[in-house]
Amino acid sequence: MYTVYEQLQAYLRESDSNVLQLTKQLDNANAAHKVTVEALEAADKEKRREVEAEVARLLGEKKEMEAKLESVEAYFVANFYNTEAYTNFSDYFARVGHQEVLAVLRAEHSDLDLGPLQARFSPLEEEGS
Repeated sequence: MYTVYEQLQAYLRESDSNVLQLTKQLDNANAAHKVTVEALEAADKEKRREVEAEVARLLGEKKEMEAKLESVEAYFVANFYNTEAYTNFSDYFARVGHQEVLAVLRAEHSDLDLGPLQARFSPLEEEGS
């Protein structure tokens, strides 16, 4: 039979063995954790570079688009009088102004033939009717 002293020594050896085993497992886990952290940091750096490159590319495209927009706006302003919108706009105000004058002439001079004036100064009205 074992004495108490021998039992305690056996228990200590077993405990030391368990501590060594747990220490090795902890060291392995720490090494695996370190490798994982390094891999994640490397991947993070690579993704940051990719994102920064994409941001730089998009900023360049934005500047190009803004420059194109400015040139398109400048062209539109410079050539507005040639556009259909301008023609319709100017014809509308010309027609409104001429219609008022023609209405006064009709009221004051009902005996006059205003057909030629109407045809000359209200071309859109004739086209629309």
